[in-house]
Amino acid sequence: MQCWQGLSDHEMGKQVHGYIYRHGFHSNLSVGNALLDMYGKCGNLNSAKVWFNQMSNQRDWVSWNALLASYDHHQLSEQALTKFLEMQWETKPTKYTFGILLAACANSFSLNFGKQIHGFIIRHGFEIDIIIRTALVHMYSRCWRLEYAIEVLKGAISRDIVIWNTMILGCCHNHRGKEALELFRVMEAEGISPDHVTFQGILLACVEEGFVDLGTHCFRSMSSEYCVLPRLEHYDFMIELYCRHGYMDELENFLKTMPIDPTISMLERAFEASQKNKCSTLGEWITHKLNDFQH
Repeated sequence: MQCWQGLSDHEMGKQVHGYIYRHGFHSNLSVGNALLDMYGKCGNLNSAKVWFNQMSNQRDWVSWNALLASYDHHQLSEQALTKFLEMQWETKPTKYTFGILLAACANSFSLNFGKQIHGFIIRHGFEIDIIIRTALVHMYSRCWRLEYAIEVLKGAISRDIVIWNTMILGCCHNHRGKEALELFRVMEAEGISPDHVTFQGILLACVEEGFVDLGTHCFRSMSSEYCVLPRLEHYDFMIELYCRHGYMDELENFLKTMPIDPTISMLERAFEASQKNKCSTLGEWITHKLNDFQH
């Protein structure tokens, strides 16, 4: 079912479902779970619920997780929590169940439900491993409770790059760029090497705080010190950094020396900044570049 999930082609998925049903493969649990997953990823919650109910005699924890993921896809955290309570009459939750539920709470900013899930995990003695801890950090950060997220991070015996990136980006989401930069220093002190996601957070923090020189240094150090090649999003953050804080000379030099062509959105943002800061020469250069896209 993987190719149809990737295409999110619901109609094709329904045709495959029909074929499976006609040839009697629907009684196979793995096939049934794949169908359920397909409907969820194609965004058809109603079909997912109907098929889930039809699987009543053969469902397992994978089936329940797939249904919960469908609710997450539609940002229905309250309904997901209700289904989670029903799930416990039939099978035991796993760490993947909690990951799905916490993601649903993060996506819909449902702090109360997220706290309930956290409490359930603690009360029932489930291990809070690095996967669950990262999901908790993400949920609390997204729900504007950064202090809770930091406490969860502190409780980790060992911390990998994923949980550090989640925490750093969480600080940026809460407009706390200075804390993000401090966490980066702590992360390095623990011997964790940053990756491209880490630098997204660092550059975003510099944009938030107006640390233009630091942002420039961090961008240059990506490849020279950390062997991390900048991606399109890193160039985008640098353009935003220069534009937002009025560094027009740096912006012009950056645009003209980029090893990749700036996108239309980058050029339009730079043009607005050049107009605002009365940089006619840069504005003319950008206009020519934009005209090149139209021919």
